[in-house]
Amino acid sequence: MKRYLFLVLILLPVFLMGQASNDDLSVPGDPMLDEETETTEGTQWGMGGVVGAITIDNQTYSQIRLQPELQIGKFGLGLDIDLIIDSEGNVRKEDWNEWQDYVNKILYFRFAQRNDPFYFKVGSIPDYTLGNGLIFNHYSNMTLYPNVKNIGGYVGINTQLSGLGFEVFSHNVYKNEILAGRAHIQPLAVTNIPLLEKLRIGVNVGIDRDQYAKYEDDDGDNIPDIYDKFPKDRNRYLDTDNDGVADNDDIDINGNNILDHPLVNPFVAEQFPGIDSLGYVLDMNVTPDRAAAYTKKDEVYVYSADYQLPLIETERFNLIHYGEIAKIDGYGTGMIFPGFSSKFFIFDARLEFRNFGDQFLPGYFDRQYDQQRAQVRHIAQTDSCNQIWNLTTKEATLEEVESSLGWFGYLRANLFNFMYAKIAYQDMYGKNNFLGKSLWASITVNPSMVPKLKEATVYYSQTNTNYINFKWLRNENALIAGRLVYSVSDNANLVGRYSEYYTDINGDGRIKGKDEITEMLTFGVEFQF
Repeated sequence: MKRYLFLVLILLPVFLMGQASNDDLSVPGDPMLDEETETTEGTQWGMGGVVGAITIDNQTYSQIRLQPELQIGKFGLGLDIDLIIDSEGNVRKEDWNEWQDYVNKILYFRFAQRNDPFYFKVGSIPDYTLGNGLIFNHYSNMTLYPNVKNIGGYVGINTQLSGLGFEVFSHNVYKNEILAGRAHIQPLAVTNIPLLEKLRIGVNVGIDRDQYAKYEDDDGDNIPDIYDKFPKDRNRYLDTDNDGVADNDDIDINGNNILDHPLVNPFVAEQFPGIDSLGYVLDMNVTPDRAAAYTKKDEVYVYSADYQLPLIETERFNLIHYGEIAKIDGYGTGMIFPGFSSKFFIFDARLEFRNFGDQFLPGYFDRQYDQQRAQVRHIAQTDSCNQIWNLTTKEATLEEVESSLGWFGYLRANLFNFMYAKIAYQDMYGKNNFLGKSLWASITVNPSMVPKLKEATVYYSQTNTNYINFKWLRNENALIAGRLVYSVSDNANLVGRYSEYYTDINGDGRIKGKDEITEMLTFGVEFQF
């Protein structure tokens, strides 16, 4: 059966050859993507794909990925059919052994755009912003793609009744952990008052129903699999000496070849009743590892109200004034006022004054949220040589955030379709402020003078930190990514992509070793027909 499936996947592009496609096939989860591309209506066919290598969980596989796309009118459908093959020629079973895996083969299914009377999208959501960005700011449900595939979705309506509209969002339609909702209206649309008739106000909510859900718990013992030594056995989870025997079944927990005293190891008392009275040398210095269990969900709610007021709208220049106020439930409040966005000449620009209270972070659900919503903390005790494992959440960092004032600015330039440069910077000030600085930057070059080289892109960011760390560019607040595209024919490109995320597991402020670096690497042929 697998051989027939493989044959179908290989031959599928042949059946689509000769079909025209005007779509610029975006790379799923590409961190350089700023917004979803508006598409024209009509009937279009397309085929994209990758043949090459991919690194998942620090293991390299061969990859065959096909991404056929079909658009009919306002409907669009994209599939993500992948074969991840190990060094022995076996298809990775984790991608095909559950019904959700087959649902995950849907890259997207959509109807219309977010400004149409009715619209929806299911699948990949590479870029999602709500209001003016104080809650959801360029959130992506594909940050951990392809290691983690989420089938997200949103649906909304825009009516002619004073611009009344609604929208709901989920990062994963069968888990529904990260959710959003919005309602908006143009309250003065019927008045014909200059400028004010275009005023739009909205209310928004963002929710993470369980931040710990980032980490799976297959056996349901409330110990995350990432530090559960026996993730398929709900009665066992610790193995202090890493001998493959669970602590609650081990007569020598710390592995020093001395029988543990029954007072510190109940299993010894169970196996050898009364042994402590026989004169044997028994180990009293037994300190087993510890692993935190999570029996309750850890929810977070963020609310906001926003407005937008177009001031100038011409073919060559437009200017919009906006503002927003947001509240993180149980924590602080933040506000944008005034804010201005503009498009002119080769530039897109944005400038806003920000006023954030204690325990508030802007854009709480941002591009890196899926990575940062929960993190593993590992402490190695030097005196007892045991280890402590637990989780911490992004919500926990709010306790350290103090009130601040400052500016946020964004500038994007298109230099004659040769170079696209983007930079954004947040500079906040406040007494003992620890998390007021953020920097985002990317450069994309389309070097026509270099034969066959179509694109070279570099992206870097540090977010929500007390200072931009240029000495140690690899840090827990940073993301590094890059992409090279080399044309091998009219319909095929050789593409390499690389990105890094970081987790400071031991809390020493330095990123070292494979355990603290999550790498995602793909390299192969991407084709379109």
